[in-house]
Amino acid sequence: MKLKNIWSELKKTNWPSKKQIVQLTIYTLVLCGIITMLIVGLDLLFFNIRDWFLNL
Repeated sequence: MKLKNIWSELKKTNWPSKKQIVQLTIYTLVLCGIITMLIVGLDLLFFNIRDWFLNL
C-alpha cells in the first residue's frame, strides 16, 4: 500500500529537463571552483603570515 503511494507521488513530481540539469551542474562546478580558489588563497595567505611572524 505504501509503495503505491510513493509511486503516485513520484508521478506528480516535476522533473528538471536535461538542459536545466546541465546548467545547474555547470553552475555548481563553477561555484565549487570559486570557493576552492578562495579557500586555497586564504590558506596561502595565512601560511605566509605565520611564516613571517615565526621568522622575526
